[in-house]
Amino acid sequence: MIQLSEATTAGWCVVSVRGRADADSADELEAALRTALNNNAKVAADLSGLDYVSSAGLRALIQAARAAEARGGEFAICSPTPSVKRVFDMSGLHQILNIHGALPC
Repeated sequence: MIQLSEATTAGWCVVSVRGRADADSADELEAALRTALNNNAKVAADLSGLDYVSSAGLRALIQAARAAEARGGEFAICSPTPSVKRVFDMSGLHQILNIHGALPC
């Protein structure tokens, strides 16, 4: 299960993600990030409440980064939990995604 909320912080639209980003919730995550990107030039995904990310969840984040790049916007990932950061590190995605330790980005 995933819980998503949106707020504005320091000029960034911050989508807070809680729970699990897996095959059951990845489409919902991707839709929320796309909506935020359609309405804002700078979007950050706050992953401080994300317990688990699967390949489907990673795909949603990669799609958001691609969408931001295509629009000339910015997309950042902030505050990943240690277990989620480990997935980014093991997959090599930390080299291609804009990942920060804390908000605001």
